Parts: sequence; structure tokens; C-alpha cells
Amino acid sequence: MGCGASQPGPEPQPTSTKPERPDKARPEPGKTGESKNPSQGEAPAAESDPKFVEAFNVFSNVFAAVNKEKPALGAVVGQPANRNLEIVVVCSTGDVYTQTYSETSLKEAKGEKTSWGSLFKQLKHQLKKSSIKGATGGPSIKLSIPADGKNSTTLELTLKSEGSNFTAAHRALLTPMAAAFHKFKAGDDSKFVKIETDGNAVKASKADSSQKIASLQTEIEPLSKSAKQAQDDARAAREQCDGIRKNMNKLRNSLEYKGRDFLYPDGPATYTLHLPQGKEHRPGRVPANEVVMASIREKYGGDPSVVMGEGAKTNAEEINSILEKIDEWDFDVFALQKATNNSPLFSVCYRLLYQYGLVQHFNIDHTVLVNFLQAVESGYHQNPYHNNTHAADVVQISHYIMHPDKGNMKNAIKMTENDMFACLLAACIHDFDHPGFNNNFHIRTHSYLATLYNDRSVLENHHCTCIFDLVKNPAYNIFASMSWEQYKDIRDTMLEMVLSTDMGLHAKIYQTFRRRLNEDKEWGKEETRLAMTIAIKMADISNCCRPRNIYQEWAKGIAAEFYNQGDAEARLGLPISPFMDRRQAKGDFPKGQISFMNYIVIPLFEAGATLLPNMAFAVDHAKKNKQDLLSGNIS
Repeated sequence: MGCGASQPGPEPQPTSTKPERPDKARPEPGKTGESKNPSQGEAPAAESDPKFVEAFNVFSNVFAAVNKEKPALGAVVGQPANRNLEIVVVCSTGDVYTQTYSETSLKEAKGEKTSWGSLFKQLKHQLKKSSIKGATGGPSIKLSIPADGKNSTTLELTLKSEGSNFTAAHRALLTPMAAAFHKFKAGDDSKFVKIETDGNAVKASKADSSQKIASLQTEIEPLSKSAKQAQDDARAAREQCDGIRKNMNKLRNSLEYKGRDFLYPDGPATYTLHLPQGKEHRPGRVPANEVVMASIREKYGGDPSVVMGEGAKTNAEEINSILEKIDEWDFDVFALQKATNNSPLFSVCYRLLYQYGLVQHFNIDHTVLVNFLQAVESGYHQNPYHNNTHAADVVQISHYIMHPDKGNMKNAIKMTENDMFACLLAACIHDFDHPGFNNNFHIRTHSYLATLYNDRSVLENHHCTCIFDLVKNPAYNIFASMSWEQYKDIRDTMLEMVLSTDMGLHAKIYQTFRRRLNEDKEWGKEETRLAMTIAIKMADISNCCRPRNIYQEWAKGIAAEFYNQGDAEARLGLPISPFMDRRQAKGDFPKGQISFMNYIVIPLFEAGATLLPNMAFAVDHAKKNKQDLLSGNIS
């Protein structure tokens, strides 16, 4: 049901404070259409007028047509003279139901819990919602007014039938409607005029905008065609460039270069067979694990703008789990080699360069970093020993020796960022493009590399030359963001470190270091680099000082590589080098390993422990492995 509700008391007078216009003057009292103030409690003088009855019937029929489920009109009107409340309901059939409640009787109906304010708020709210339900029962209708809030109760009110007597309906419905209509007629209609004026302005603005849009579309259409043509031209030019690039690569690959390596866009270097006795190796990249790289960048504050590429994404959890032990002496590089699909060097270097904050410090471009590390790893041959896994192992041990909480060389010699970067990079590249045959073999067979480097640190010079030739290509230039002074300092340190791994220079370097340890003077740049060369030499031969399971794996690899060289020497009719004769393997292998430990490994690590006391434990590992060799526990 829809209606208005009011509390008992005087109703507002339907008057206006504004001057009446002549064309909207009120009817005089006594004339047709006049209605007295309904607050006086009297029926209108014209209530029996057929026009009023006809108007009420039309309004009632309209309401019934709109609200078919509840075809009735209802009203609540106050009687201020005696503080009564009259409720009237008129059904579409014309039947009128009414009931006047006094303050006492209404109080009984509402109960003690409900206040008067809550009662009238309840009536008004439920009448607005049309949620009042009525049930007719002969001469009466029972209204059920739902509760409205926790402080109100459902009201059950009974209205008596008045038949077709419209007196109550006029008083409660038509009279307030007539008063409201006259108030509206006498009011100021300027706001409606303003609404109409604003509406017309909006329509005019819309029409003007439509014309402008049509004009712009005329201008845009040729521009759009021109842009599309430019896109087509750019696509055609790009395809032409791709074709030229492919043809260039074909021409390059068809040439047979002799001598040093030449760089290509698709890889670090073309294949060059340094030795006829060596196995063919053509550089090929293993896709970097995007998930692992992202987790490393997140952990160590890498560039957040770097997005994951289309590289490998499998085994990330296993790889990260292995890398979590990178600070430990028993780090399992062989497990990492398997988990990364033979890409352990990339994973170790990428992790440590971020862990030391060097990528961030030198502002190294991420794409160049990935290109460089992949190129370096792909340049390692799959030799039994001198391979990318060995390089990864040397990088990890170099890190252990530097680590402030482990070997502590970083604090012992006050290493700078340049020093740490040079140390990790030197370990990374120290056996790049190693063919699996040592310097002595190159010199004895008069190989091209031996001739090129005048029999001096043949392979070590070759490792450095290849890498610094590689970084001339901007795609691999990991030094691009550095100043000339930084680059020169790092390059000089790397050259000294890598060249020191030539075992032919071992005695000289070892004696220089021992002598320097006994001198009581301040350490400078020269002494710092000397300590770093000792560190990489320790890392390079550290397999003898590792836990037994790791040492055994490396011992098998070095033996296999030695015997390959011995076989080649035998085929060439050359004397077989010591400990490289496969036929004497059973006796020579333990003898060679024990001699290497006694004369090279243990003395070097003892000297290193003089500078770095935390490294003394490694000597005990070497002695334990030596004892296992003597007792036959390692074969």
C-alpha cells in the first residue's frame, strides 16, 4: 500500500508566502474545488459532489491497475482536537474501511516496548515500502504492519467497514491531495524552467560536439591510412634486415677460419679445432632458468623492471635448494650440474654476482649479463675434467675463500668491489675453451696456440684472449658501464689471476708468497693481487681437500683426461707424460695423486692458512684423502 503518515497534531497549512499570480489565483471560499483545512477534522463541503466521487474513482482505478497485487489506497490522518489517529483504507471495489484510535487504544496495540517516535517511523517506513498486508474478513479488514528495527513490534490493527461511505476517504485522501496540488500551483516554477533551459543547452552542446567529431574523423582517416602504410613499410624493412642477417651468418659459417676464434651474433665464437687430437666442440647455449634468476634478483635486490623471458622454468625449486648451500665447503656442484641440465657455471656466477651486490654496484645490464655468462659457459668443452662444472666449482670455492664468515679473505686483504668482481670473473673464465690437453702437449706438438703464445702459458693466455675478444661485442660487454680506470684495474687483476693457474709458474708464485708472508711491511696493490692469485690457485686444485665423495668424482675426471692425452702421445710416437699411461693406471693413479698432494696441494693450503687461519681445516681434508689413497679406500 502507498500513502503518507503523520503523528497526531496540526497538519501544515497549504499556503504560500510568495505573492499569488493572477493566472494562478486560488478559488474563493464556497466555490467548486475549495477544500477546507483537513486539520479541522470536518469533511469537505463538496464531498457529495459527483465530480469528487468521479475523480476519486478514477484515481482508485489507476492505483488498482498499477498495483494489481494490492489494489487499495490507504492513509493515516491525525485529529488534533482529540489527539486521535484515524486509519483509512479504500479498496478498488469501493469498500471503505476505517478505524479511529485514541492514544490509549493505540498504546495497547503497540505495546509498552515501542515508543511513539518509533511507532510513527514504523508506519511511515512500511507504508512507503508497501509492505503492509491486509486480510479482509466480512465487515472488517485486519492490517499487519511489520516490525521496523529492534525497538518495534509487529502491529495488528483491525479496521471496520464503512460500506461505500466516502466521507472518511475524502478527509484522509482527496483533501490532502487537493491541498498539495494548490500549493504546487501557487509555487515558484523557476527551477523547472532552469532545468528545461539547462537541458536545451546540453542538447545544443551535444550537437556541436557531434559536428566536431565528424570533422575530426575526416582528418583522422588519412592519418590512420598513413600510419598503417608506415607500419607495413617498417615490417617489410625488418623482414629484409632479417634476411640479410641470415645470409651473412650463412656466409660466415661457410668459411673455414684457421687460427684464433671469430665472434658471431648467435654465439660467443665459431668452432676452431686447436688440435687435431681434440674432440669437436661447437658452442651451444643452455637456456637460463627464468624462475631461478627471478628468485635470485628478488632475494638480493636486483632490478625490479627486469621481466621473465621465455627461458627454462623447470627444476627451479631443486636448483634454488642446491644454491642455498653455496656458502658451504661441501657444496655439491655435480648435483647442480644435473639439476640445471648442464648449466652449473651460469647458475653459480649469476647467484654470486647478485649476492655480492656487484651487478647493482656496477649497474650491469641484465641482458648483457645473461649473454656473457651463457657465452662463457658454452665455450667450455665437455672434457672429463676441464669443463664448465669444474669452472663452477672453482668459482664457488673462490667465493668460500673470500666470504667474510668463511675464509675471510675479503676482510684480511681489504678487498674492494673491483677486487671481488675480478676474483669471481677470473674463476669463471680460467679454463675457457680448454681442449683437454695441457700446455706441455701443445708445446711438444708445435700446435698453433703454442706458436701464437711463444710456448708461454699457452692455454692460460688463450683463455684470457678469447674472453677479452668476446667483450668487444656490445652484446657481451659486461664491462660496458664501467669507467676506464675500473675496467683497467679489473682486467689487470683477472689477467694476473688466470695466468697464475699455469702449473709451470707454481713454484715461483708459491715462493714469492711465502717470502711476502715473512716480511713486516704494509700490503699494497701488488700484495693484494698476489694473495688473490694464491686464492684462485687454491680453488683450482681444491678437489683434493674436499669431502671424500666430491674428491673421488674429480679424481676420476682428471684420470680420464690424463689417459686421453697419454693415448694421443702414444699414437704420435711421443714419450707418454708421467701418470698418463693408461696401462699403468692401477699403480700410477694413487702414486700420482699422493705426490700431487704432498708437493703441491698441502704446502699451498698451509701457506694460505697462514694468511687465512679459517682455511686450516682444508689441510686436514687433504691428509685424510691421502691416507685413503694409501690404504686403498680410494681407487
